[in-house]
Amino acid sequence: MKQGQDLRQLVGYQLQRASLIAERDARRALEPFGLSPAKMTALLLIRDNPGCDQTALGHALGINRSSAMRQVNILEERGLIERRPGRDARTNALHLTASGEEQMATMLAAINAADRALVETLTGEEAVLLGAMLERIARQSPRPRPRRALPDA
Repeated sequence: MKQGQDLRQLVGYQLQRASLIAERDARRALEPFGLSPAKMTALLLIRDNPGCDQTALGHALGINRSSAMRQVNILEERGLIERRPGRDARTNALHLTASGEEQMATMLAAINAADRALVETLTGEEAVLLGAMLERIARQSPRPRPRRALPDA
């Protein structure tokens, strides 16, 4: 379908299109492991923050506590993570299991291959620049909502 100038110049629209492609490719890459991109992200966050709790994980993923608990339950059922006693009686510290650590290299290789394919039409320098620019945009989020203009009296 033809895209007019208005759509082509909207950065948010182009980001959304690229995001849909990246999500599709990541899902395909992780399918043999029975993982979604969100679960892979959770695994990487737990690996990089050993001992974090479900609340911190949910915050990092941008999901509520009960959704984080569902993610954790699934990852634990698959033997990729384990809960250990947390900082108090109400929390659990999340850690990768030995099996999770072992599988991480293979899963990362699959997701990295999908990521490389996503930017294959870019030069190496362009891909690095794109990544840096996207990170910069993401760092400024969440932003305060713009104030609505008051109607003139």
